[in-house]
Amino acid sequence: MIPMPQAPQKDFSLSYNFSSKEVAALARFLRDNEEKLPPGLELFCKALEDSVYKSLSLDEVKKFYS
Repeated sequence: MIPMPQAPQKDFSLSYNFSSKEVAALARFLRDNEEKLPPGLELFCKALEDSVYKSLSLDEVKKFYS
């Protein structure tokens, strides 16, 4: 069988401004499901958590994730 040439991989990007409510919902969801996180989403998850940590006090972060 002759291998078929594959199309080159394209880099995709997405620009989206998340609301505070969306960031909170995503951060909680990812924290609750981190064992199911697909490979490749680690940096996204880290960036999302960093944004939560930067916008809340330490006490608020503790309450947020409890």
